[in-house]
Amino acid sequence: MSMISGQLQRSGHSFIFHGQAGRYFIICLVNVIFSVITCGLFIPWAWVRSRRYLCENMEVNGARFAYHGRGITILLSWLLIFVVLVLLSLALAIFSPGSEGLETLAFLILLPVMIIKGLSYHATMTSFANIRFGVQCHLLRGWWIMLGLPLLIYVLTAVVFAMLGSQLFYNGLNSMLLGIVVLLLLALVIMAITSGVVYSHWLDLIGKSATLGKNKFNIYVSTKRCVVIFLWATAILLPFIVIFIGILFSAFAQLLTGCMFGLCSDGSALFMALRHLGAVLGGYVFLTIGIVLSMAYLRVALRNHAMNNLVLGDSVHFRSTLTFFGLAPRLLALTFLTPLTLGLAYPWFKIDLLRYIAENTTMVGELDSLDLQPAAPPQPTVSDKLCGGFFPMLPFL
Repeated sequence: MSMISGQLQRSGHSFIFHGQAGRYFIICLVNVIFSVITCGLFIPWAWVRSRRYLCENMEVNGARFAYHGRGITILLSWLLIFVVLVLLSLALAIFSPGSEGLETLAFLILLPVMIIKGLSYHATMTSFANIRFGVQCHLLRGWWIMLGLPLLIYVLTAVVFAMLGSQLFYNGLNSMLLGIVVLLLLALVIMAITSGVVYSHWLDLIGKSATLGKNKFNIYVSTKRCVVIFLWATAILLPFIVIFIGILFSAFAQLLTGCMFGLCSDGSALFMALRHLGAVLGGYVFLTIGIVLSMAYLRVALRNHAMNNLVLGDSVHFRSTLTFFGLAPRLLALTFLTPLTLGLAYPWFKIDLLRYIAENTTMVGELDSLDLQPAAPPQPTVSDKLCGGFFPMLPFL
């Protein structure tokens, strides 16, 4: 075992991020200025400029990444989707009055397909050592994973809840309150289980569909492990939710009590509401902290699980050593200190976060074992370009 460990250690190449906060600050500042001047039309180019800088400064084993996307493609994708939705709304309003909401339903049904196409476009526009990535997914399976499977689970859950609710809510007030608490806890657990199942299938789909030139990726994803990760993330968030609900309930109860005693005149009601405003805002901040901590655990656990089970070709493996206590403070700073500095500190927090992730990511194996002969870059299909306005993110991409 020690010999194998020593070989892995010698052949490991850590990712290195060369980005500088000062340079990235200038890019972000220019992006904001031009986006404001153009009333948002520059946002696609701003996103491309940022992604290109971050990719070009990520290195492993002497080779760097690059991004070749174009802002005009993303803008046209957004405009096309907007025009199609408007035309569909007008057509429904004219030819089928009363069914104007169907365009939203159609958009949701097609959303998984557009996400997969968008992922394929941005993968094709990303390269490593001058070799393009690629993602070729089965659209029907992707639609089932992202929409069909969770919808089926939630429908079955609703049926079970209806059966349980009919038994719990007819045995007195205490039984009804207990039933509500039990159903809420069950809902959180089912949401966590559903998220784990869906996300594990999503990782498996993308991991086994991704390529780097002629080299295919492969991945082993444990659905059980993903479900446990989401359950732990829910457990982290649950105390924050309970305390937040307690704060809201306390403020509402005091306001209601004051009104019952005739203290709800125009001036006094406003004063009572303002008196509890600080507590309510503090509750929202407290809940946001819980959400960030839960997301930090999710990101660490899912990324480590995905990266440590990802293989490129037959000989190149990856290793991720992120920790909760390493990532959580950085996400908290990015979430709370960025608004306090009016966004001026964002480049420093973002660069620090990426540098930390790079330092804890290793490629185990040699690039020489792969077929990395430069070839003509693959051209994205028209449908990929039309869906280029979607930016799906994954822990290992």
